[in-house]
Amino acid sequence: MTEPHTPLTDAPSWMDRLNWVGATASLICAIHCLAMPLLVGVLPILGLSLLTSPWLEWSLIGFTGAVGLLTLLPSYHWKHRRLQPLALFLLGFGLILAAKFLLDEGSSLETSGMVTGALFVAGANLTNHRLTHTCTTCRH
Repeated sequence: MTEPHTPLTDAPSWMDRLNWVGATASLICAIHCLAMPLLVGVLPILGLSLLTSPWLEWSLIGFTGAVGLLTLLPSYHWKHRRLQPLALFLLGFGLILAAKFLLDEGSSLETSGMVTGALFVAGANLTNHRLTHTCTTCRH
């Protein structure tokens, strides 16, 4: 007798799409963090000062965190039981939060911490996606 399939085993599922959204959002966050120090003086002239807004930055951080948790926790519980994606996510999101709260706004160290953290979060989403599709010892 076969076990019933969970929504995570149906491909492409909403979880797959959310994994890709999370990875993409994290990469956009990294690009935003890299570009802002270079473009901060030019964006208001172009009418794009919204891109320098702290509101946008916190929205990106919150969105990537929420998507990460919404994909990684169910995938861990229902599918692969591997801690690697969760560890990558916690490391990356911890770096992002530490950079925002502990380092000077606009410093190169803050930018480095934010970019590195965002790349770890993107890596967590991509690793999670790979594990949900290639894990041979996963729960089905």
